[in-house]
Amino acid sequence: MKISAVWAPIMALATISAAFAQAPGERRDLPSEEVTRGETVLERPRPEYDPLGIRAGGFLLYPAFAVRQEFNSNVFATDRGEISDFITVIQPSIDLRSNWNNHSLAFFANASIGRYWDETAENYEDFAVGGAGRLDITRQTQLFVAAAYRMLHEDRGSPDDVGGREPTEYSQTTASVGLQQAFNRLSFRIDGVFDRFDYRDVRSNAGGTIDNDGRDRNQFLARLRMAYEFAPLREIYLLTSMNWRNYLDRRDSAGFDRDSNGFEIAAGLKYDLTGVTFIDVFLGYSQQDYQDGRLKTARGPSGGLKLTWNVTRLTTVTGSVSRDIEETTRIGSSSYFATKADLRVDHELLRNLIVSGNAGYQQDSFQGTSRDDSYYRAGIGAKYLFDRNFTLEGGYAFRTRDSNGPNADFDESVVFLRLVGRI
Repeated sequence: MKISAVWAPIMALATISAAFAQAPGERRDLPSEEVTRGETVLERPRPEYDPLGIRAGGFLLYPAFAVRQEFNSNVFATDRGEISDFITVIQPSIDLRSNWNNHSLAFFANASIGRYWDETAENYEDFAVGGAGRLDITRQTQLFVAAAYRMLHEDRGSPDDVGGREPTEYSQTTASVGLQQAFNRLSFRIDGVFDRFDYRDVRSNAGGTIDNDGRDRNQFLARLRMAYEFAPLREIYLLTSMNWRNYLDRRDSAGFDRDSNGFEIAAGLKYDLTGVTFIDVFLGYSQQDYQDGRLKTARGPSGGLKLTWNVTRLTTVTGSVSRDIEETTRIGSSSYFATKADLRVDHELLRNLIVSGNAGYQQDSFQGTSRDDSYYRAGIGAKYLFDRNFTLEGGYAFRTRDSNGPNADFDESVVFLRLVGRI
């Protein structure tokens, strides 16, 4: 890849950003009556720019079509011999949402079709279809149902990437049902979630086939949330959950039985500070026990934090922290604790121009082995709303992994432009 080709998308993004700065769109402070409590810069309605949709009886239909052009400096997420490439991604989608006073029903379908200019073996066709509904039995009682099917591909930077000639494809089938009941200030919600993961075999670089059947599994989750609202928009809550993870093959390719069951218990606080700052934090304990005695039990503190701060009516800062037990099929490891921290700033420079910046960190501590991976992420971006129907987005993202595993480090830079058409 020539150096000039590397700089081309960066120069294009700079040129368009300069055009944005000169584009019409008056910046102004919003009158207080226009700001709804809790709204962020990204969530705020923009009636003159939001798509109207197509009315179909009691539903609204929202079709969209996007074309994304990106440059990736390290397609295979390797420590040495980095290979760069351009990728063109086509992203059609459609959303159908009910417009009823009571109950709700929604369906969606989308696809992401990626085509590499040189490394064509990395081409992918991801898609998803699904729906969700809410039945308002009474004002205090709601029933929720959802189901979806997704065909995805594994990221080359995943610690579980098997290094095939093409990315590993897998499907995820999800179904869930939930019931929420309120008694004045006291509320309960119970959910049951089923996930089925099915991994496809891939060709190896040596000419054979890599068997991924040992990764196929079913996951079941039962979760209960009990909350007490001690003041308007302020509550304390208790979370409890149990899960069962059953692999379809009794043993994987390395001879491990990875069936497991686990639980989490946590207490949390959700607090609204005058409609400007919002915090949702919970702390608890998680444990995952494995059928195979050679796989180490994962246990330790878990939790999460979400912070939203509307610095001004034009600027929002959001932050999040989480620690969870994640599944892995790395030989010798039962699982890993993923600790993540993310910070994002969104600013409405003009009514139709939003600029953003983000930074993140993640540490994966593998149970049963000494491997530790640290990820660092950062990025900048801009979204320009031409009108109700067209949006142009652009940005730059950087990601790096620092690992004590052999040849597991990598750096990756991505520059992209994305044109979205909506109705």
